[in-house]
Amino acid sequence: MRLGMVIAAAVLAVATSVWAQQRGGGVDMLMAMDANGDGVITRAEAEAARTAQFNRLDTNEDGYLSQAERSAAPRAARMLNRLPDGDSDGRISRAEMMAAPYRGFDRLDADGNGTLSAQEIETARARAS
Repeated sequence: MRLGMVIAAAVLAVATSVWAQQRGGGVDMLMAMDANGDGVITRAEAEAARTAQFNRLDTNEDGYLSQAERSAAPRAARMLNRLPDGDSDGRISRAEMMAAPYRGFDRLDADGNGTLSAQEIETARARAS
C-alpha cells in the first residue's frame, strides 16, 4: 500500500491524457515522464511533466487551479486537493504547485542524485508486482 502511495504521488506529475494512453500499472505511468526515452527520469523531466499537467488542468488559463478545475480531473483530484494553498485563497497557483514536494520521486530516488535510474525504476516495478 505504501509503494502504491509513492507511485501515486509520482504520477501526479503526469498529465491525465498521458495516463489514458498508458497501460500496465503505476511504473508505466511513471515512465511517461521520461521525455527523452533514455530509461532515466530526471528531476527536470518530473518538473516538466508537472508543468504540463498544470497547463492542461488550468482550463481558463488564469494561472490558478480552482476547486472546480481540480475536481474535473478525477484521477488526480485527491492528490491535487492535498497541494498546499500557501496564501489560503482556495486556488492553487502555478508557483504553489511547482513548489510542492516531489515526495514520490524523492522516495524512489534511493541514491538522492536527482534522477530515477533504470535500477531504481526496476526496484519500484518489482515492489509493485
